[in-house]
Amino acid sequence: MEEKEEDAEASGSEVSVCLQKITITDYSTDDYQYEEVSADDEFSLQEGDEDLSEVLQAVQEQAEDAHILASKSVLTSEKSVSEIPEAMDDFFCNFLVSFGMSRTLDCFQTEWYELIERGVFRAKDVGFVPTVYTCNQQLKAENMRLREDLDNYKRAANKAKEAFLKMQKERDFHRMHHKRVVQEKNRLICDIRRLKAHYASYEPVLKQMTEKYQSALRQKMLTSLERDRAVGQVTGLQAILHNLQPGYAIQIPVKKAGHECERKKGLEGSTQRALQEARQQKMLDAGLVKDSEKKRYPKLSLK
Repeated sequence: MEEKEEDAEASGSEVSVCLQKITITDYSTDDYQYEEVSADDEFSLQEGDEDLSEVLQAVQEQAEDAHILASKSVLTSEKSVSEIPEAMDDFFCNFLVSFGMSRTLDCFQTEWYELIERGVFRAKDVGFVPTVYTCNQQLKAENMRLREDLDNYKRAANKAKEAFLKMQKERDFHRMHHKRVVQEKNRLICDIRRLKAHYASYEPVLKQMTEKYQSALRQKMLTSLERDRAVGQVTGLQAILHNLQPGYAIQIPVKKAGHECERKKGLEGSTQRALQEARQQKMLDAGLVKDSEKKRYPKLSLK
């Protein structure tokens, strides 16, 4: 509006002054009593009564009081502004500015002030915009704001839904993995129990085999002792015969125990070898007695 007035002065036309009636609300006439709150007068607890629940309750009450005070100040300011009616020309100017119609706004202001200068009407006779239009504008602005908030909430809800679905998939995956791990654990526990029972059945068998091994080892030692005694006896007898009859060479082959068993491919045991050696020794003793009685000294060879 001031720019238009400057343009009118530049063109040499008569300058017109537009006055607008504005009502200023005096806030001092309100019934609300404002009290001063000191910095030291805060919600405090006694030293002996400190508790987390009480601290949280005190903080919540303080936040609620601050919210109530802020809402009261907003309501009083909105009420004071809504009570002031809007001029007709300001309404049209705001309407054109809101839609970005600058050329139409210039034409409207030019024609408006020309009519006022001609005296066709006065600014105070035009009056104010009815409250309904102002309310409609406010409702429209609020509706647009709410639509924007709704779109923002929808986008946030969609993002939250996607995150929730992703978390559900991860939860299902981890749940299936947990079930698989539990099944594997149960299977391993069953296998361990089965193996324990299986190896427990081997203990008596191992004990029996150990006893058989010990008995076989003792039998082997006894057989070795008998073999050594028999070999010693045969060697002693050969030495005696050699000393008694030096003119005759009596050859008595000494066979080691186990040679006959190797010849028969292991069919005879240690007991049979001992019996065979004892039989050979008896035959040797019998032959020596007969030769001494008959005073014959034949050459003996035992196979």
